[in-house]
Amino acid sequence: MSWSNAIKAVPPATFNRPAFVRAKIDWAHLVVLDYESYWDADYTLSKLSTSEYVRDARFKEHMVGIKIGRRKTKVVPHARIRAMLRTIDWKTHDLLCHNTAFDGFILSHHHGVVPRLYYDTLSMARGLYSNDIGAGLDEVAQYLGLGNKIHNVLEQSKGILNLPKQLYKDMAEYCGVDVDLCLAIFVKMLEDYPATELALIDMTVRMFCDPVLLVDIPRVEKELARELAYREELMTNIVDVTLYPEKELLKGPAERALVGVERTMLMVKRIFGSNEKFADLLRVEGIEPPTKISPAWMKKPKEERLDEDKWAYAFAKDDTEFINLPDDHEEWSGDLDLNKKADVAKLVVRQARIRALVDCRLAVKSTTNVTRAERFLTAGANGMQLPVGYAYYRAHTGRFGGNNKMNMQNLTRGGELRLSILAPKGHQIVVGDSGQIEARVNGWLWGQDDLIAAFRAADAGTGRDAYCNFADLVYGREINKVDKLERFLGKVCVLGLGFSMGAAKFQITLAKGALGGPPIFFDLDRCKTIVNMYRRKNNRIVGGWEICKGIIEDMAAGREGSYKCLSWEKEKIWLPNGMCLKYPDLKKKMGDKGWDEWSYQSKLSRKKIYGGLLCENIVQALARIIVMDQMIEIGRKYRVVMTTHDEISLIAKTRSAPTAFRALTKVMCAAPAWCAALPMSSEGGHDFNYSK
Repeated sequence: MSWSNAIKAVPPATFNRPAFVRAKIDWAHLVVLDYESYWDADYTLSKLSTSEYVRDARFKEHMVGIKIGRRKTKVVPHARIRAMLRTIDWKTHDLLCHNTAFDGFILSHHHGVVPRLYYDTLSMARGLYSNDIGAGLDEVAQYLGLGNKIHNVLEQSKGILNLPKQLYKDMAEYCGVDVDLCLAIFVKMLEDYPATELALIDMTVRMFCDPVLLVDIPRVEKELARELAYREELMTNIVDVTLYPEKELLKGPAERALVGVERTMLMVKRIFGSNEKFADLLRVEGIEPPTKISPAWMKKPKEERLDEDKWAYAFAKDDTEFINLPDDHEEWSGDLDLNKKADVAKLVVRQARIRALVDCRLAVKSTTNVTRAERFLTAGANGMQLPVGYAYYRAHTGRFGGNNKMNMQNLTRGGELRLSILAPKGHQIVVGDSGQIEARVNGWLWGQDDLIAAFRAADAGTGRDAYCNFADLVYGREINKVDKLERFLGKVCVLGLGFSMGAAKFQITLAKGALGGPPIFFDLDRCKTIVNMYRRKNNRIVGGWEICKGIIEDMAAGREGSYKCLSWEKEKIWLPNGMCLKYPDLKKKMGDKGWDEWSYQSKLSRKKIYGGLLCENIVQALARIIVMDQMIEIGRKYRVVMTTHDEISLIAKTRSAPTAFRALTKVMCAAPAWCAALPMSSEGGHDFNYSK
């Protein structure tokens, strides 16, 4: 469907930012607070998680800056903090900080203080300015024209346990300014912040600052041992270390005296830790190593930048081209005929090798999986509660990200770390998972009525599901739930092809085992046929991609428009909850493949955007609003303790867990008013651990 045809479905452009309810702040009972605490080279938040830092025996409060209601900001020294906190009735007072997870966790862990409500300007800044600036207090205050922090003071306190008089005075001034800046940016951001999102911030911070979940320590110890064994197996089998001169890899007599696995792993770490040696390993696989502008080169003054130093290898965990190498098979499969099953099988073997190379490099440079298991052990030691940390609005679309250096968003379903999370004694964890939420929103948004009807019929038990319906077309016969592999393929298509995925990516997605399922080897021509089949059957969704192309053009030109629950203006798409997606500095250029490519500025880098990707952004943002609003709703009755993507987890007493599960299911099956025709589904259960 062309843009000109698709736009006929769009109502006349009448831009109006969606109305939203602003929060009513109890200013007289608002406590604005900022801690300054001891730190040194090893004992610092750059090396420890927030909960590790606060719970550490070395923790010491130097001072706390505090403003209660309309009173003047005061800075309270270490010796008087506990007494001061006891003068406040926290059942009637709310807490505001910049990074409330830090200050709030100090209050709860060391003083037993849990306020009525948590506010957090760090979270609010992420929600409002995610593509514009960082969320640090100084950067936000300057962006809003409200002043800045005092510089070159905090650094002077490094390693000083007892502050000298003058340094204490300087630190107290620094701390007081931070309190006042925090309140100032809070007042300013409140003008644009929906009350529902503030409620979500409160819930998110509370999961961390007032934890209730426990950790199954023996289970985590077993998982840690498995991860260490995996790393050992990966490193000892990935490369023949005898091909490298010993003197290049082992330093000194002690290292050369090593034997066995310890010796091999050290040599592999040196090989994979060397940019040049790792680049050579990629070239053996027919891959030209990805590069980027050197961060070190960028930091130099312009007059000191030499052309020969401009480029560096892009081998970091946040270098997208590097991370995607195993999936970007067009770069390394030119010698294969992907219409031959034998070559497709070779493709998978080669991809596994490239994946192993990438994984090994990341394992050498990062110990994330090991340290996360270790952090689970530390967090749950001696029966302590597990702080569940999330970074609110970490993604452009509002999705949560990881926090506290132990990402709770990517716990594998059925994985040992997930299973190690326990409900408190006498309680169970109740889980609800929103079924096919993004596929449903995608179908509803663009009017793919047959897809929506299939979901509705399957929910009611009166018809075959959408997966079987599409698999019928692929296999040319009726597919039912007993046809597990065929239905699974239908599931991959329905869930995966809705955002303009092409045949090449679809082929490799199937071959590597999509959605955790079995590998499926289809030749490229058959994948093209299936993709085209999806697009013909779901022509309204395809039309939605065209509408999104037009929205990109409108945002770039500053034209206003609206469609269903969306409205847009220059560089912004407004969502039904009053938040927006931002696409600053949209620019178009001719791409390498001969067609126009759009990109936008995201902080310091540019990101591509096109119809299918904008569609995915919009759908993900809408799905996030639905699930998060449901979380707020159920949170009025039960204690919500976790959220993983489209899941909501709460705790209930064991005897009332079935009732709580029914209540959660009812909430998660109710569509919001702005998409009342959207059929919703939820599945889950309840248990003593996070097993559902």
